[in-house]
Amino acid sequence: MDMLRFLIFTLTLVFTFNCKDKSLPLPFGAEIRIMPVDTIGKGNIDTNGYYIAEKDNYRVIYIEIDKNGNGSSDEFIWQGHATSQNPNEPAVRTMVKVHEEVDENNDGKVDLIRWLLPNELIALTQKDSNHDGYFETTQYYNLRKRIVRREIDTGKGFPTIFIFSDRAEIDTNGDRIPDQVVLGTSDLMLEEKAMNLRDAKPLKADDSVFLNPKLLPQEERPILGSGMN
Repeated sequence: MDMLRFLIFTLTLVFTFNCKDKSLPLPFGAEIRIMPVDTIGKGNIDTNGYYIAEKDNYRVIYIEIDKNGNGSSDEFIWQGHATSQNPNEPAVRTMVKVHEEVDENNDGKVDLIRWLLPNELIALTQKDSNHDGYFETTQYYNLRKRIVRREIDTGKGFPTIFIFSDRAEIDTNGDRIPDQVVLGTSDLMLEEKAMNLRDAKPLKADDSVFLNPKLLPQEERPILGSGMN
């Protein structure tokens, strides 16, 4: 069990998340309370859970975690509740993560965002690779939790480079339609070629796998599209 799973497991025990859920929609102005937790027993608070108290239950909505123990939160998790899969306990609901923000380099700024689906699937992540406060890279995942497409915004306010397993497609004129393609055998190679248009060849719209995802094998298709096609 990795550190994050251990923290979530411990916090689950503290809050008794799997209580009977007899809740109604939250009333306007409901009080949010904080539960500080020392998950590893060293006398320091490393996790704060934000929750709303309900009758015989707690509804956790947000968790902050200080994973490296430096006194500053570096992981922020928004929670939802999944419907019980147990027919004998239909009112029991479990906590599920729906959104995470992470400060990967511990500089006090979030540089990675994860958008999550049920069953711990990752829909997509947004990454600020150069730590300038702008999330220029979006990564899309398949059902096996593998990145199958990366999109890079090179400064236009929308993606212009689309990286797949063996090719990168480039929108060179800003019309949101890839018109050049490079081939390669690694993610880094494809990014370098695409950024520099090295070995780029013209690409017809009908041959673009970004515009025509059905050209990709099923295992190479993301769970979600980019919203552009």
